[in-house]
Amino acid sequence: MIAQKIVESKHWELKGRVLVVEDNEITGKWIVRKLRNCGLESEWVVNSADALEELSLKKYHAVVSDIYLGESMNDGLEFISRCKELDIPVIAITAKADLRMAKDCLNSGVHRFLEKPFEMDQLIQSLTEVWENPRGLSILVERYLEANGLTETERKISRLCLKGLSNREIAAVNGNTEKTVKFHMTVIYDKCSVGSRGEFFNSILPT
Repeated sequence: MIAQKIVESKHWELKGRVLVVEDNEITGKWIVRKLRNCGLESEWVVNSADALEELSLKKYHAVVSDIYLGESMNDGLEFISRCKELDIPVIAITAKADLRMAKDCLNSGVHRFLEKPFEMDQLIQSLTEVWENPRGLSILVERYLEANGLTETERKISRLCLKGLSNREIAAVNGNTEKTVKFHMTVIYDKCSVGSRGEFFNSILPT
């Protein structure tokens, strides 16, 4: 699946089928209308059960899903995990982004992450990148770590940090002391020009 941008006219020309999972009617219909205007086939459903049924009936090339499908984000994350099993790339959208959500999205297999409100160009760009590079967030992480000159040890610790492990948990996994992990994290922050885990996440994850 290849997506192309017509730069001169600042319009997008795309081919593919996208499922939108959004429990807010106004937002869901807006996304579908905009996607169709770009040439994409698109359908909208309001919950994960309807989404899974739709995926069983048609072939979709990508899913755009809210994290909060109801009061909890558990349904959204479980649905995203199911999409990962089906090998369908997911772009997660939410109006309530935080560090915990970023970790959960990374571990659930999200390919891109957009915070509401977003421009349609951002969504189209994300779809383009997903189709051109199906490996998603994991490859972005590796590129970031490489670009900032992290050693293999620092990369390993960074990956565990991004999965949400504490310094103590990282030390247990690596067979190091917590003091050693803290030292490595300080070096990692310095190389990446960040001052905390929150800044570390925000500097890597696309929003």
